[in-house]
Amino acid sequence: MNDRLSVIIPAGNEALSIGNVIREARRLGPFEIIAVVNGSSDGTAAVCRSMGCRVAEYGFALGHDVGRGIGACLAEGDILLFLDADIPIPADRLAPFVQAIRAGCDIALNQMSRSLALSEIPHYTAAAKTAFNRMLGRPELSVNSLVAVPHAMSRKAAETIGFEHLANPCLAQAIASAKGMRFACPAEVDVIGANRPRKAHIERCEGSVYPRSTTRILGDHLEALGWLIRRYGPRGGLPEGARDRGFLRHYAPPPARGKAKRSAVIPAMEENRTILPAIRSVRAAGVDEIIVVANGADDATVAAAMTAGARVMVFSRPLGHNVGRAIGAACATGDVCLFVDGDFALPPRNLVPFLRAAENGTDIALNDLAFLFRRFRPADPISTVKYFLNVCLNRPELLNNSLTAVPHAMTRGAIARLGWETLVIPPLAQAKAVLEGLSVRAVHSVDVVAPNRVREDHKAVGRRIPAFERIVGDHLEAVDYLLKRKGERGGFRDTERDRDMITAMKGRIRT
Repeated sequence: MNDRLSVIIPAGNEALSIGNVIREARRLGPFEIIAVVNGSSDGTAAVCRSMGCRVAEYGFALGHDVGRGIGACLAEGDILLFLDADIPIPADRLAPFVQAIRAGCDIALNQMSRSLALSEIPHYTAAAKTAFNRMLGRPELSVNSLVAVPHAMSRKAAETIGFEHLANPCLAQAIASAKGMRFACPAEVDVIGANRPRKAHIERCEGSVYPRSTTRILGDHLEALGWLIRRYGPRGGLPEGARDRGFLRHYAPPPARGKAKRSAVIPAMEENRTILPAIRSVRAAGVDEIIVVANGADDATVAAAMTAGARVMVFSRPLGHNVGRAIGAACATGDVCLFVDGDFALPPRNLVPFLRAAENGTDIALNDLAFLFRRFRPADPISTVKYFLNVCLNRPELLNNSLTAVPHAMTRGAIARLGWETLVIPPLAQAKAVLEGLSVRAVHSVDVVAPNRVREDHKAVGRRIPAFERIVGDHLEAVDYLLKRKGERGGFRDTERDRDMITAMKGRIRT
């Protein structure tokens, strides 16, 4: 490819720092440096002109990242390098991004994986970037994102993505991924430590529990996921395994046999070694109705459950993940319902807190798995995706706690309000519960990771783990529900981007 380099620098009031940014960029031997100066009152444009830059000047602020799209529109180079005006970066740290495009990559991102280990619990935006790449089916990108500078792309890539889409870096990344573009992460540049604190990093945004900058970035990710969902469906093209949702559409629960105070639902397949201890455990916790949903179970499992006095719902074939939970919830008659798995038994003392919480005003009582942030650093991908959903629901204090994990309990009223069919997609049920204003709390910590046996879908197939992809797809369905309820950005404001300016610039260039 031709290798003329255009450096693009959006800038506001950056007269004190942009000179150093330009000086380092000059050392790369660029064809041009374009400064998109907007809403500036401190002489930033004059500094840029004095240093030989092309300057596109606007007397008003364009909003975040609009300057990138305008600069890309104006650029005449074959390689576009995007910088910020307030972070000078040595030229030798910038060169690998340019070289990656010259070597044939479409997009070169800043390698920021180390940022995931900066704190025990990832920053909201770090969790968003990591979960987002999982939902794009690009787990190898980790936390790396067009949200961060420096990054580079070929002009052809920018044209294919659409200059106007550069105003939302997450949307640009989703489009590039969908079009099969080649990403590289050629170098690590610390822009977190170098980024100066601004009001937007501190001041809360109206209607959000987050600062304005975080609110914008979360909304950008949700807007991009909305694009993905419209293109590929509510799971973004991610598989869900052998789950038979169609079965639930035709399933009619059998008539109840009286009324219980506490119910327990135990899905089971070939669990003949563990089903008896699981039943004894929930009974010892004070459960008076035990429902075993045997789907594709062997005869020994069914016989053991019946002998133990459980109400056994027998289905000849496996129905897939969480279908048994939904069926059990439909059949349960208790005022509260405890959900456990049939492949391991938990001590009764670890089950009682969930039942009591549901009896004392908590609609949904979750297992507190926050300890996983201490056990795995950086955070494991499933914890990160769960955390991202809770962040998007404005419930960051829920951390990685989710209906995806047992044990958990919920009230009969909560099941009725959500619809028992919804429990087949636990993150969707959680999103509905939060948005309906139900009381959702993590009430007790039980380590269910260690005793959980490794199943076939936990094993890697190439670079993919089927169980991970199923769980990520479930969370994307929850995001789809959130967007339908709260709008294309999930209720997170756009902070006044003037995206029409890019479209107008494209029109002027064509003419």
